[in-house]
Amino acid sequence: MKKLLFALNDNNECKRAANSLLSLFEDQKVALTLLHVTPETILHAESGLVDYEAIEKNEFEESKKILNEFEEIFKNDARAKGFKLESLLKSGNPIDIVLEIANDYDLLVIGSSEQGILYRIFASHQNSFVNASPISVLVAK
Repeated sequence: MKKLLFALNDNNECKRAANSLLSLFEDQKVALTLLHVTPETILHAESGLVDYEAIEKNEFEESKKILNEFEEIFKNDARAKGFKLESLLKSGNPIDIVLEIANDYDLLVIGSSEQGILYRIFASHQNSFVNASPISVLVAK
């Protein structure tokens, strides 16, 4: 059984990557882990009085919503009948967290960057995953 790690983000490319996964591994026995990493909240002192707990709670709720949306995609698609689904919600640096747990999997799946060329050159996590991953990476779009 192949073990796949799908690093989720709330963008259109990631949603299309879910469809690609369903097509590529249709009716196969696959252990699929859906992972969403909530970046740590960093606020500067100049921002004044801030309710950190409310901000973290809001981020957690948003992350849970993203995970639930992708769980539904895989649970409701007939092509995923051989999929064993697991969900993980972590907090921290997305690159560090994903690469830290990637060794336990056969393939890392990420959605391609949907931003323009400048974003892809200077700020994309995609290149960091591809360059630093200890396992093969599927960049789906």
